[in-house]
Amino acid sequence: MPQHLSIFVENKPGKLERITAVLAEAGINIRAVSMADAGEFGVVRILPDDPDKGLAALKAAHFTVTKRKVLIALIGDKPGALHELLVQVAEAKANVQDCYGFVTEEGKRAAIVIEVEKFPEAEESLRARGVRLMADSGIHSL
Repeated sequence: MPQHLSIFVENKPGKLERITAVLAEAGINIRAVSMADAGEFGVVRILPDDPDKGLAALKAAHFTVTKRKVLIALIGDKPGALHELLVQVAEAKANVQDCYGFVTEEGKRAAIVIEVEKFPEAEESLRARGVRLMADSGIHSL
């Protein structure tokens, strides 16, 4: 199952660069990134090609980091597709804790990364509704 890393970081120049340097030195490819500012600190979420190796590298560099399971839904790159996906998540009674996305093939497909409560139930419900979910191996081919 895909996993992303959440890194708690001080909101100062060079801090994001330090995260990317650590991951680059460890040979980690970043497939997607999201940042949230919360004043003096923030959270950087990274979808790496190797979450375990990325987690170890960041911890060794003294970052506060966690690894969490995520669903990566592959949807059409068209108006309303994200809404349709989120309706299905809501119908599964799963609360979205984090969400970000990226286009994998312009005009064809987008990947939406969702961290949810009730993870197994949400995954099962989305699969039953015909939503295509990316496996770990799919992250390498993006």
